[in-house]
Amino acid sequence: MTETKSLMERALAHLQGELSNIRTGRATPGMLDHLKVDVYGDRLPLKACGSVSVRDPQLLVITVFDVDAVPSVVKAVSESPLRLSPRAEGQEVLVPIPRPTIESLEAMMKVCKVEGEQAKVSVRHARKLAMDAAKKLGSEDERKRVEREVQKLTDEYVREVEGAVQRKEKSIKSHDS
Repeated sequence: MTETKSLMERALAHLQGELSNIRTGRATPGMLDHLKVDVYGDRLPLKACGSVSVRDPQLLVITVFDVDAVPSVVKAVSESPLRLSPRAEGQEVLVPIPRPTIESLEAMMKVCKVEGEQAKVSVRHARKLAMDAAKKLGSEDERKRVEREVQKLTDEYVREVEGAVQRKEKSIKSHDS
């Protein structure tokens, strides 16, 4: 049962991570966490090259630790799938966050739904594994008890997945992050 709960918890955590990466039109430092920068002959995470802060709701500022790495940081941000247009100013990289269009808001909502469905599939897969293990239990009463517990756990995690998706969709509609 603990393994099943762990699998379901991982599915929910993965979903929350994916949802947090969906850009909603408001600047958040975490939206650049996934970026890798080609610098010093290596691919380093952005946070190893500089610190990201929010100057205002529509502007991120990356303070680069080494001025020689500024062009590499600009390149990493501009080539990311986020479609941002950074510009260098001394040891800082300014990253304006454009207001989302109606089409991009709809696309983000669709991505939320897809991510939510994938999380539900993962939760149901964990349920299937637990149900298969329950079939190998000795008594019929024990098997039915375990199956009820697994179904209850599945329902709980599916509700949490749906809630996470609904909260993100609501934040997209209100242009928050």
